[in-house]
Amino acid sequence: MRPKPVIVMFLIVILVAGFFYWQASYSKVDKSAALGNILEPSFKKFGLIDNNLVKKTVEENTLDKTSYVSTYIEYNVSKSFVWARFQPALRSALKNSGFSIFDTEQSFENGMECWTVIINYGKFDILTLKINRKGKPIPPPVVKTYKSPKIAIVVDDFGYSKNNLDMFLGLKQQITISILPEQRYTREVANLAKARGFEVILHLPLESDRNDVVEEADTIRTGMSEKEILLHLKKEIAGVPGIDGVNNHMGSKATADTAVMTSILRYLKSKNLYFFDSLTSSHSVCLEAGRSLGVRCAKRDMFLDNSSNTAAIEKQLAELKSLAFKRGAAIAICHDRKNTVAVLRRVLPEMEKEGIEFVRLSDLVK
Repeated sequence: MRPKPVIVMFLIVILVAGFFYWQASYSKVDKSAALGNILEPSFKKFGLIDNNLVKKTVEENTLDKTSYVSTYIEYNVSKSFVWARFQPALRSALKNSGFSIFDTEQSFENGMECWTVIINYGKFDILTLKINRKGKPIPPPVVKTYKSPKIAIVVDDFGYSKNNLDMFLGLKQQITISILPEQRYTREVANLAKARGFEVILHLPLESDRNDVVEEADTIRTGMSEKEILLHLKKEIAGVPGIDGVNNHMGSKATADTAVMTSILRYLKSKNLYFFDSLTSSHSVCLEAGRSLGVRCAKRDMFLDNSSNTAAIEKQLAELKSLAFKRGAAIAICHDRKNTVAVLRRVLPEMEKEGIEFVRLSDLVK
């Protein structure tokens, strides 16, 4: 018996609708080949060729329901390599391409001077490039001034999902869970984290000065009156059960605005909550305003996963460890991501064996 034409058409409509729904809910960004074509002439000119390749890894990561390809490449170059010439050439090659240099960092490792560059396409880190130049003297090793330094790690952006929650809450070391308000899993994540003995803070959405980011619907903006700011703030604090403090989500514009931050910080003091500056802007006034109001405050020392590449995260943790031994304490931010928690599970126990104590953020807030 043949199916009726009406039924066949109905099934086709369902399949087509399902396909388009899948496409709408899931997308993929793969810009590796395009970036490679842009950079190839500069790479060849400065000796970044296959013969000098040390390591290359390609990973597929996910951010905001978008899958993207991230590549880590490492080269050894000769003494003739000049970073001061390569960097302008790199910027020139990327000009008007849609790609941009997100971050650069210099270090000394194993007798070599090293540079690490992260190249983004929008909010996606597409390439982490590391260049090692031979023959440079190694600076004196960092003296372990403190034998048992303290580190607080804040994990941002919880609330969107529970995909990585069990792995984060399965860590044997203390971390501080920062949760966005008004999200599907906000309250559930807060309750589970508190029940497992982790500190919880509100990840407060504040206005950014970037045009290429999507802000949360309940973001506090610089044009708001104090009454509007407090209406948002009270609602968002009430929406995340059991918080000990607040840190900013984005906020490069708002955290540089004294009036906005004074309104926020004054209210936090009345509720005995601390403020942690994620330091998304070099013009932030948070610590200065907080101290003048008598609010307990702290700021982050570094980000661990601006790149989602596991090798890059491991490198940042090594830098964090060095900083903690030098200063006695350090605070880092990372994000609710699969690669991040995988690296934390592997590396944090090793850091503990070296004398690092992982503490709650409130233990380092003054």
